Amino acid sequence: MTAPLQGRHVLACLDRSTFSEACVPYAVSLAKTFGSAITLVHVMHSPHERSGARTRDALSWEIARQEAHRYLERMAKEASLALGRPVDARLEQGHPAERIAALAHEIGADITVVGSHGEGGITSWTLGTTVQQLLVVARTSVLIAHSTSLTSLSRAAVTPKRILVPLDGSLRSESVLPATVHSASVNGANILLAHVVQEPLVTALLDAAEDLDLARTLATRLESAAARYLERLRRRLAHEGTSVRTVVIRHANERQGLLEISRNEQADLIVLSAHGAACDPARSFGGVTTYLLTHSLVPLLVFQDIPAADLHRFGHFDESLAPAPRQAGIAAARA
Repeated sequence: MTAPLQGRHVLACLDRSTFSEACVPYAVSLAKTFGSAITLVHVMHSPHERSGARTRDALSWEIARQEAHRYLERMAKEASLALGRPVDARLEQGHPAERIAALAHEIGADITVVGSHGEGGITSWTLGTTVQQLLVVARTSVLIAHSTSLTSLSRAAVTPKRILVPLDGSLRSESVLPATVHSASVNGANILLAHVVQEPLVTALLDAAEDLDLARTLATRLESAAARYLERLRRRLAHEGTSVRTVVIRHANERQGLLEISRNEQADLIVLSAHGAACDPARSFGGVTTYLLTHSLVPLLVFQDIPAADLHRFGHFDESLAPAPRQAGIAAARA
């Protein structure tokens, strides 16, 4: 398994809200870490599309276009100052999620950075609707910059200091390690390798004492095996001068367990692969990654481990992530 693409070109998505601007410092951080180019994008609805209860007239739309253009110029200037080199900007028209995905393909962006919420503001859902829709059609690696940490952000690059890397023992999950080690080295960060062992639960299928004892014995053996596995990786990475720790816990819910680790360890970035051991190439993101994308409040960098051409070949709609583009009024992502 080769290492994921390491951010040669970063596409940062803005909708003119302060919430979406959370993505800019993260885009700058990625660009500084990997020597990437940055393109900022803002997508306007086409002039013939309805906005709210009425259709915009041509003059109002042109005024809005000019305002958006000035906004992008200002944001590109600020990002360029933070990065120390020019940043490109694109003003696009169309459906935001679809146009962003198309532009990423067009310019060869390998990481798309979005704020967790946009102009709709923070709601009871972890992700805004446009972000959910983008995750359905995304074919790149993605970084979700959560707006809950917006108050602590500046226009300068965000510097991660505590990076959590969930691992399931597969080469796919390990494929993020070279990029993570490089990021930790550049930013002086600590890495935490984590694994969650499923705790056996009493059910109608597992209620006999003998079977429970057997399941718990297996869980204990898996816990020991996971500790040895992570320690081997830790020693290997430590030889590269990286500060690495490991943690193995048992939890009734693997996904919730990872969220608990991120909170307890105060991780400021989670890095993981789009797929793990149980890889379904018809889906842009695997089950655990999908859950973290839609439930984590910690910024999340997901490296896509399946080539975009293969994802396009399947043409699969991933219902677990978001409502379909253009399908208004559907509630947020399902876990």
